[in-house]
Amino acid sequence: MKGLTEEMCNKLHKFVVLKGEPFELLNRLKTEGVFAGHAEGENTIKEMELLFTYLKAMGVLDKISFDFSLARGLDYYTGVIYEAVLTDTNRVGSISGGGRYDGLIGMFSGK
Repeated sequence: MKGLTEEMCNKLHKFVVLKGEPFELLNRLKTEGVFAGHAEGENTIKEMELLFTYLKAMGVLDKISFDFSLARGLDYYTGVIYEAVLTDTNRVGSISGGGRYDGLIGMFSGK
């Protein structure tokens, strides 16, 4: 799975069911060393921490729920994926989704 060891996958598996406050879950990932020794995983932790810091500075962190189970099902995503959900109406549901896909154009252009 994306270069992760079996041990890392086993550690990560218990997080897939969790949702909640971004910094709380991020700190659990760091404390339990889920990606310890995996350069890409450790870099992802740093990027998530930076993202959450920006969201906090913008005053919207309380609107964010960190959900490890979210999957868009497309192989071209290379980073964070997101989903926007309406919760303040009688209808609750996804209104937007997307993510980072650095290599998408290269997949089609060969460059």
